[in-house]
Amino acid sequence: MQATGDHAELPAPLLRSDGSGSDRADAVDPMTSMPLFPEPAELAAPVGKRPIAVIGAGFSGTIAALQLLRRLPQDQPVLLCERSPEFGRGIAYATGDKHHLLNVRAANMSALSDEPLHFQDWLKRRGAQTGNTDGLHETEAGLFASRGLYGQYLRSILDYVMRETAGHAQLRLMPDDVLDVLSAEHGGYELVCASGQRLPVAGVVLAVGNLPPEEGCDPNICRNAWGEKAWRPLDPDRPVLVVGTGLTMVDVAISLRRQGFKGGVVALSRGGLLPARHAAVATPWPTPHFTMAEETSLPQLMARLRDEVFAAAEAGTDWRAVIDSMRPVTSSLWSRLPLAERRRFLRHARRYWDVHRHRLAPPHADLIDAMVAEGTLRVVSGRIRSMVDGPEGVRIRYSPRTGAGEAELLVQRVIMASGLEHISRTRDPLMQRLIDGGLVRMDAQGLGLDVTDGLNVMRADGTPAERIWALGPIVRGVFWECVAVPDIRVQAAHAAVSVVARLREDAPRWSFNI
Repeated sequence: MQATGDHAELPAPLLRSDGSGSDRADAVDPMTSMPLFPEPAELAAPVGKRPIAVIGAGFSGTIAALQLLRRLPQDQPVLLCERSPEFGRGIAYATGDKHHLLNVRAANMSALSDEPLHFQDWLKRRGAQTGNTDGLHETEAGLFASRGLYGQYLRSILDYVMRETAGHAQLRLMPDDVLDVLSAEHGGYELVCASGQRLPVAGVVLAVGNLPPEEGCDPNICRNAWGEKAWRPLDPDRPVLVVGTGLTMVDVAISLRRQGFKGGVVALSRGGLLPARHAAVATPWPTPHFTMAEETSLPQLMARLRDEVFAAAEAGTDWRAVIDSMRPVTSSLWSRLPLAERRRFLRHARRYWDVHRHRLAPPHADLIDAMVAEGTLRVVSGRIRSMVDGPEGVRIRYSPRTGAGEAELLVQRVIMASGLEHISRTRDPLMQRLIDGGLVRMDAQGLGLDVTDGLNVMRADGTPAERIWALGPIVRGVFWECVAVPDIRVQAAHAAVSVVARLREDAPRWSFNI
């Protein structure tokens, strides 16, 4: 966990948008004397107002809770719920491997959209205090930090907020697994938890991040790339197959290399495409203005994007600047595409977009290039036809992208690194119950939950749930560009505004009977 000094210098406006955050010299450090994990009875005790519950304490949930605290009155409690013991980190940033790098420059990783240099300033303070530069990589494309270091940053923010709200207990952490959300008579909801607690809340913010796939019973087929099953000891002389060739595969391959694994990694995906590397982009490219025809036709939209890349090249500007210029309009373009065109994108164009949009930090790109050159990583394009786990290992039959017929691989382990492709396949208890109970519904593509522009979830009957919101990767089917830090932090602020507006409408009004 972070040392006290790493969060002591965070500015008071971090807590309250009106600049009224307290700056008490006698504040008690929550890391040493404040109960971060209250007992169930303490959580259930009356506090005047029912809390707003944020479910999930990775990046999405932590920043959503922070944005709520900046906007809500101090007598409105916020309950941050997390099933794992790691608040503020989530799966993505809980890694202890300093070689797992963020795929976004540190300059773009501030947790606060109105303080764009917040993360970089934290890194400077940390370096000045400790002299430790582990996990930092200065490259020609900018500064890249390790994911574990970013997890420390998020935890330092959470610790600071816990200290600043200690006097009135506005933020409370609940280390429990929320299994269900039930409608309550008081107009809010009731959380049903694995511990047996049932807690009334005024509203719920779903910030569950990327839902991991459920593990199967095959001993050598691992559907969760970061589960314990995937990282059991390996025979050093037999290959491993990683399904997927994106950023997760890169992390898996590099981790195996760092552990001294010599058996070889085969990475297989339909396109066999590796993520592009980050590079220095000196000249920005203006965001294109698209015609109505381009906004409603995927072929025309992609053709226009290619034209922009060619025009940029003629002007001496890198293609990366064109892709980056699309960030402000990607979500609106996605929303305007007809459903058939969105599905067409997911089938045919998504992998090309992903490898250009979600790029590799240069140190990772160098390692992957070296592994391919020396033969310890082999990238294969094709479609898997069957996987059979037997005594000799896992036998995979696949159809190569080029050429006829089928090919076969025999590997000691298969690690799935392609993520959850359809939310109906999740075995997450909360999400299953919410969908089965009709309190939420899937988006039209099945990538996540359907929500309104104000991030209220849509019920199965097509009406919005006025006191349940969702943000982050779980709503990618509606907004598409909402899986990276710069996008999620904007959504968190948007969700907080929506929550505040709802609570104001719920507030009692004075009436005079004269």
